[in-house]
Order: sequence, then C-alpha cells, then structure tokens
Amino acid sequence: MKYYPINEDLARRANEMNSYFEYVPGRATQSYRAEVDEAAALAERQKQRVDPIHHDKIDHLLDTFARKLADNINRRNEIAARVPSILVAGGSNFPVRKKQKQNQADAAAMEEYQQIRGLLDKIRGTGRGGISADDPAAVDKLKVKLAGLEAFQEKMKAVNAYYRKHGTLEGCPQLSAVEIERLNARIARSWQKYPSPYDSFLLNNNNANIRQTKKRIEELSAKANIDYEGWVFEGGEVKMDREINRLQVFFHEKPDRDTCSAMRHSGFKWAPSVGAWQRQLTSNAIYAAKHLDCLRPLSGERPAPEQAGSVQEPAHDAAPGWRFYIIADLKTWADNAPEPSELEHFDSFEAARARFEELRDQDYNSEAAEPGPDGQPPARLTLGLESADGTSAADILHVRQGENYLVTDFTRSERLRDDPAVMEILARVSREMGFDRVRVWEQGDGGRHILSTIPFAEWDNPWFPSATPGRIAARYYEFLDLCHPFQWDEAQRQSWIRETVQRILREGEEGIVHMALFAAGTAVAQSDMAPRKLFDELRQELDEYLEQGLDAVQKQKPPRRKSRER
Repeated sequence: MKYYPINEDLARRANEMNSYFEYVPGRATQSYRAEVDEAAALAERQKQRVDPIHHDKIDHLLDTFARKLADNINRRNEIAARVPSILVAGGSNFPVRKKQKQNQADAAAMEEYQQIRGLLDKIRGTGRGGISADDPAAVDKLKVKLAGLEAFQEKMKAVNAYYRKHGTLEGCPQLSAVEIERLNARIARSWQKYPSPYDSFLLNNNNANIRQTKKRIEELSAKANIDYEGWVFEGGEVKMDREINRLQVFFHEKPDRDTCSAMRHSGFKWAPSVGAWQRQLTSNAIYAAKHLDCLRPLSGERPAPEQAGSVQEPAHDAAPGWRFYIIADLKTWADNAPEPSELEHFDSFEAARARFEELRDQDYNSEAAEPGPDGQPPARLTLGLESADGTSAADILHVRQGENYLVTDFTRSERLRDDPAVMEILARVSREMGFDRVRVWEQGDGGRHILSTIPFAEWDNPWFPSATPGRIAARYYEFLDLCHPFQWDEAQRQSWIRETVQRILREGEEGIVHMALFAAGTAVAQSDMAPRKLFDELRQELDEYLEQGLDAVQKQKPPRRKSRER
C-alpha cells in the first residue's frame, strides 16, 4: 500500500484562516493515513472473502482511493485558505462574493470527496456482485444461476405439498434437520391462520427472479449475434468495441459545453485513457447515441433501428448514487385523475432544479384548495430522490399553496437517512431552492406526540446542515451540553431551543457574533477534542448564516457615486 503526500503548509494555512486553535503539525497527514488504513483493512477483509482472481482489482481500487483522497484533501485545504472565516476576520468589509465562490468550490470538492468514498463500496462489492455483461462467460454463469433458482422453486413447492399432506415437516426428504427446525420456527411466528413453510410471496419472488434471469440470458444471447456497426458524424465517429464491450464516441476536437452536457445526460463518461466518451455496449446505449443530435450521421439519417435490437425506450444504467424525479402535480395522483402527471426522471440535480423552477410559478401551485385528510393543503409540484438501482425512493419537497414543504419521509428509510450523500443533497436543496415549512412530530399535553407544521427556519433539524436559526440553536445546545451537561428533559430542551431561536431572529448579526465568541471561549477551555470538533461544525453554519445576511445587505446597498473631482 502506498501513501501519497499531503501538503502540510496548506493544511496549516487553512486552519489559521478558519479556526481559533493552533494547528498541530502533521495532523492532516495523520488523518489522511487513518482513512487510507481503514480502506486497506477493508480491502484485506474483502480479499479473504473472494476468489484470488479479484485481488488485483481490489489493490487497484485501494491505490486509486489513496491517490484521489490525497489530491482531494490538498484541494480542499487550498480552497479553505483562500478566504478567512467571517468569525476570524470580522464582518467589516468582508469579501462576500469571494466567500460565495469559495463555498461553491468547497461544495464541488466535497461532492468529489463523496465520490471518492464511493470507491469503498466498490471494494466491498468486488467479486461478490451480480453477473456483469462484460464477463465473457456471463451466459454460462446465468444458466447456472437459473438452474439453482429453478431447483429451489421445486424444493419450496415440494416442501409445502408435504406439509399440507402430513401437517408436519418431520421426515420431509427435501429438508435437513437444521432446515426443519428453522422452518418450524418460521411457522410458529406466522400470523396467518393456515401458515406454510414457504409463504406465497417467497415463491412469487423466486419465480420473478427466474423470469428475469431467463430474459437476461435471451438478451445476452441475442446481443452476441448482433453485428454492431458504427457511423461517422460531423466532427467525429461512433465505434463499437466488442472486445471491451464499450460504445465509444470520438470527437476530432474538444466538444463545447452543451455537447458535453448532452453526452453526460445520455449516460456517457469521458475516458481519458482512450480519448473517447463511452458507455457499456448495450442496445440502450445505441438507442441513446442515435437520438443525440450532435451524433447525427453525415447522411442526415438516424442509424437503422435494427442495429439497436428491439429496445424501444432507453433505460438508465445501474450506477452508485442517487437521481431525482419530478411530479408536476401530485394532487392528480391523490384524486385518481384520468390523466395523472407523469413521473419525470433526471440524472443530475441541475436538470431537476431547472424543471422544478419551470413548473414552480404555475398558478395551480398557489391556488386555494380544500385541505386533505391530514388537514393540510394538498401537495402539488413534487421533487423526489431515488437510488440509481431503483430500490429506494422518497419525496423530499412538496409545494402546498405556494410554499415549499420539506418532506421528512427520508427519516423512515435507513438507507436514505444514513447516507451522507443524501444529507448533502438535502442541504443543497435547502440552500438553492429553499424550504418554507416542515411537518414534524412534537410532544403535546399528556406525553402525546402530535404532527405539527412549523417554519423551516425554526426547526431544530438534526439531519443536515441548513444554516437556519433552529439548526444553529440546536447545535449550540448540543455544544453547551457537551461542555457542561444541562441534565434537562426533552421538554426543557425544546423550550430552550425555541427561546434561542427567537433571540437569534430578534438580535440578528450582533447576537450571532456574541454567540460565536462565547462558544469559542468555551471551546478553548475544553481539553477534550469532541467539543472543539463540534464547535468547528457550529462555526461553519454560523459563517453561512452571517454570509446570507451580509449578502442581502450588499444587494440592498445603492451603487457608490464618484465625486466630480475624481
């Protein structure tokens, strides 16, 4: 395993620009190596689980992780050293525009960091994932998988038939003693009046897997018999590389930004190693390529549909991460309208936001309507988030009578609430699109929990950074409680947070600065690193909150007029 160099001078300067604490020499390198060591331990565990044929790929992924992580840390430190924190430099003549550019660069670097962390998921999945179409023996492996699924289906049917006939699993020839014990426990726990060893949904799911596997075998077998052909377009050429199973697009010159954006949205990625835009060679890839105007053949005609097989609509390639969806009017779904709004998918936040902003000002989003069963205005325009594999999804923003409501469905999905990338997406939606209200559970009289709607700015928001008074008050409470425990119950905590929110709204910038100075003094007096780390996180949100206020003030300032003498 190889460590890559960390620029300690940059790390020291970044610390001086953003913290009251003195930089400990070597801390950035130590933190970097700890992350790499964690990845190396993961790689070693994965090697022990999989066939040695996958070890080289795991080593390559580990080295890529170490190299990209070092570059990303150095880049983030360089960005952090550009402009000081407002709490360090003070608000007078603070360079708001430069700070905004710095924040944008830092957000891009953090997004890159999340992608680098995604390499750890690739390490975990190496050698243990599904059967890739790139595998030359994919059809043979799928046939083996199909035989196992069909054998298991017959076994489940035989065991259920034996149980129906004898009323017990004892003596069932298809089961071992351990399997009998496990299935008896399942039957005992069943809520059904007439339980079965294998419930009907297990047979249905396995049968669906059988059909899916058969379909994939047919598709890959048909693909092997298709003679893919490329074409020439103005400014480049499309090629089909069967050996590496890639559809490649070569441009004679660097394409413009719009063309690059169109290529990315169609699933192509730039591969510097071959100097081409490429994606896996599938019928969907060819469908996408032949419907891009920038790849139109010189003849002016689209390639023949037969070259793309029988696929009529493109499908997204499975990829790690998240994508977005828009529903123009969710009320049409709730009302079972004859023509409900369609579900529109978007691979990037920018594309989803553009579509959302296009629909946001439509009159129907603000029109008065009867409250729904929950007592709230009906949800209209909707923004949602779903995993790239399509197994997890949740609405995150509803427009109700002209206001943006944060939807907290993500808190009930372990996959969403535990993914840092999801929290970063929610933070970005909060910054760039804004939430007006949120519906949360609060404790009422008698200990009952009631669902109430409150302004988003006043919500304590324990999930993602939002630089709002409620979030700041909650983090401030957490920081003080860590330094000097309050020993309060939840009702007292909520009351304290509400009072702090009102004080922040009433005192504005002056109150925030006093809060920051007091917290800084308290953090300096702590010997434990936990309060200092929490203070740094609190300071970042205080910075953002003050910058929002300064930005609004700067927008309101009239332009300066030069004197005639000048």
